[in-house]
Amino acid sequence: MTRTYWDAEVYERIGTPMRRWAQQLIQDLALAGDETVLDAGCGSGSVTFDLLERLPNGKIYAVDNSPQMIEQLSSAVQERGIQNVTPILASLTDFSLPEQVDVVFSNAVLHWIPDDEALFTCLFRAAKPGGRFRAQCGGAGNIDHLMEATRAVEARDPYSQFIAKPMDPRKYRTPGEVTESMNECGWTDVKGNLFDSPVPFDNPDDASLYLRTVILQQQVEVLPDDLGQPFLSDVVAEIIERQGAPFVADYTRLDIWANRPC
Repeated sequence: MTRTYWDAEVYERIGTPMRRWAQQLIQDLALAGDETVLDAGCGSGSVTFDLLERLPNGKIYAVDNSPQMIEQLSSAVQERGIQNVTPILASLTDFSLPEQVDVVFSNAVLHWIPDDEALFTCLFRAAKPGGRFRAQCGGAGNIDHLMEATRAVEARDPYSQFIAKPMDPRKYRTPGEVTESMNECGWTDVKGNLFDSPVPFDNPDDASLYLRTVILQQQVEVLPDDLGQPFLSDVVAEIIERQGAPFVADYTRLDIWANRPC
């Protein structure tokens, strides 16, 4: 998984769509309250604490490969005196836990990891026999229109001299692809379902901040400092020109369910 800089404080402020998707996942889990849960790709911890509300007698191992995110979560855990959340800095393709978990949970993360075998095998090892898997991430067709507009802007001067080729490290799987990959890694009862969840932004400045923090970090990183914000503004303007106002991120999400056999 590519280690990209994440601004944890900004992500906390603009991560509302991801947190909304997570609420449905948490509700769907119907937790009894005493489970041990892996939050795979915990981010800044907002969803981790939402999970914790459903686990008065349980605990969470919160894993993320961003030092900034783990630092923010660790600070919040310490400040609140929480004993049953353990932040862990690690890649989701190479980590180990002190114990196996009842539930593997992941929200808006797995599309960042293209190596199916390493990802789903590592998550499989983390689960107890009989453990459950519930995740949501970007699915096939996710932000297609947004990235088409981005590529058009990348090809223009002055950006084209710094962005040599289209940049998108994410892997958006179909339900069939995720079912096949997870079955090969030992998971059973695998199901995948795609759904559209467009996210509008009435304020172009909010849209630029969202793109910088969630979608186009790598493009901004390779551009000179004085071109980062103009690039983001041009992408927002290009999308509005193509689709009309307001700016909309055309998200397609992939829901995933699976079990580890007993």
